[in-house]
Amino acid sequence: LVASHQPTCFQDLVTQVAIFRPGPLQAGMVHPFIRRRLGQEPITYDHPLLAPILKDTCGVVLFQEQILEIAHQFAGMTLEEADGFRRLMSKYRDPGELLAMKERFIDGAVQNGVSPPVANTVFGMVSGYVGYGFCRSHAAAFARTVYQSAYLKTHHAAAYFTGLLEHHPGMFDVLTLEQEARRLGVRMLRACIQRSEARYALERDERGALCIRRPLRAVTGIAPEDGAEIVWARLTDGPFCSVEDFYSRIVLDIDQFRALAASGALDDVAGDRRRALWEVGVLSHRHGMPGQQAPANLFGLHSFDEDDVPLLPPLTAAERLSWNLQATSTSTVHPVAAARTELNALRIQTVAALQHQKQGQARVAGRVIMRQRPPTAKGVVFITLEDETGIVQAIVYPGRAEKMRDALRAPAVVVAGEVQSQKQWRALIVSRAWPLPDILGGYSGHLQMGGGRDRFVSHETSERDHTGTLRRQPADRISAAAA
Repeated sequence: LVASHQPTCFQDLVTQVAIFRPGPLQAGMVHPFIRRRLGQEPITYDHPLLAPILKDTCGVVLFQEQILEIAHQFAGMTLEEADGFRRLMSKYRDPGELLAMKERFIDGAVQNGVSPPVANTVFGMVSGYVGYGFCRSHAAAFARTVYQSAYLKTHHAAAYFTGLLEHHPGMFDVLTLEQEARRLGVRMLRACIQRSEARYALERDERGALCIRRPLRAVTGIAPEDGAEIVWARLTDGPFCSVEDFYSRIVLDIDQFRALAASGALDDVAGDRRRALWEVGVLSHRHGMPGQQAPANLFGLHSFDEDDVPLLPPLTAAERLSWNLQATSTSTVHPVAAARTELNALRIQTVAALQHQKQGQARVAGRVIMRQRPPTAKGVVFITLEDETGIVQAIVYPGRAEKMRDALRAPAVVVAGEVQSQKQWRALIVSRAWPLPDILGGYSGHLQMGGGRDRFVSHETSERDHTGTLRRQPADRISAAAA
């Protein structure tokens, strides 16, 4: 529906914000409005009295103010009565009160020369707004934010995503926001004890391009005040010389030190994550809690020499992905990309490839970033999937949703179905679905709103070896899921 609307001016944004709401959807106003706005059908009014009220919205009711004007000018109510009618239409209360107001509305309209059938039709049109009406000023405020956000995202993407990640409004997780930033050419930089600020910050890379540096609080278990203390210690007493120096100057618990090491925040002083974890373990074993004594007393001698450091293997791609998700709930490499070789072999296409397909059957895999089952959708489930190339909506109709319930609750799924297209918008009408194993960082949860919180899945404990390292599941596990 949004793709069909195609706004060209600010007023179009205002009406778009108002019309894609449960009220207009329930009243069946969306498609007529779009067709009329695009000149695909004539603009008509149920009565001439409605023309001046509904002229700028193509003859359909969109705003609460229009309900007030209809009650006043069409049904002959006083302004006080009309405001009471508007409030009742905006928030359904007592059925008896609604019936009495309907009688008052129709009687007043008839006295204005309106026939009873037309009066009943108009009342039915406005009563569809029960509980969901938008006022025009509200829609305009939203539209202004929409326009400003779209402008910043298009022309100043790094600054826009820095602010978005800092305040993190809305429903999408950090991994999805960062992935969207990367698709727009913005590079994300890991949290770093030598470089991070207390907040998400802009930083130029070696090429001079603006990047986003994660703050230390982006690491799991590091509270904002802990991150601020680390930054303050670096600014007042100088950069950290080593993991040992950092351990002696900062008061954190050992799990927080391990999280910083696993996230790569200590790489500048340790070289890599495995060594950082090894050094933190040695320091913890030999000296106990960090930051409790003065460095001179605690570390008169170094805790280990370079010859003491064992030969540690570098992280594999799968391990790096798992460590990133566990330590920061995000990753430079998208989780689905880790399985792309197997998915390609099974002819499961990317979301980007789907954009070139207007019809026909398709199979797509992705991690679940949102599930919705709105009360007004009559049991239809909307599941938003994300892979390394983009986001697509999977639509599951009621009869099929229950049959695929277990698969659709998985944190990542393969879906197959009919492609639905409208201009640049694509969706998949799902006919079959399978859980996709070995994809991390999705949401496992409920198929209905109000059914409980989804659970973010960042690792599979059942697939860990004796060292605690996440093992790659074999390709036949993925093949079996999608076959």
